[in-house]
Amino acid sequence: MDWIDALGEAWEREFPGVDVSTLPPLVRLARLSLLIESFQQGVLEPFELTRSDYGVLAMLRRAGAPYEASPSDLTNRLLRSSGGMTKILKRLASAGFVERVPDPSDGRVSWVRLTEAGHKVQDEVFSAFLAATRRLLAPVSAAELREVDDSLKVLLDAFEPPPSA
Repeated sequence: MDWIDALGEAWEREFPGVDVSTLPPLVRLARLSLLIESFQQGVLEPFELTRSDYGVLAMLRRAGAPYEASPSDLTNRLLRSSGGMTKILKRLASAGFVERVPDPSDGRVSWVRLTEAGHKVQDEVFSAFLAATRRLLAPVSAAELREVDDSLKVLLDAFEPPPSA
């Protein structure tokens, strides 16, 4: 029995007859969230990037050539406020990792594009994440990872709103 099982038993004792079975999985997820956040920050620290910084770099990289997106798309997809995204983009631009480029069809609009330096650092961080993740999850079998992933999909569906049509 771990401390989360003990927590569940304590609530069962204090609230007899009340189903508290949903609490342990949620507490485990909350604990995992904290541990994953720490893990990610540990990988990012040598690159002097925050998780938000890397989220932008990774999204631009995944966009494919020419590795750009609108600021509003970045804001919406990364669940940031527009003010928060502005700060992230200023920080990344001052580091030379992104640049603003005007939209050729509409001068009022600009795009955020990954620079060569941004592309390079994103690739380095991605490689570091892959290596660290492989080390971390080495004791878990491929079948177990698939099972966990399937279960997490079910839980995410419970938390995330359905995509709008």
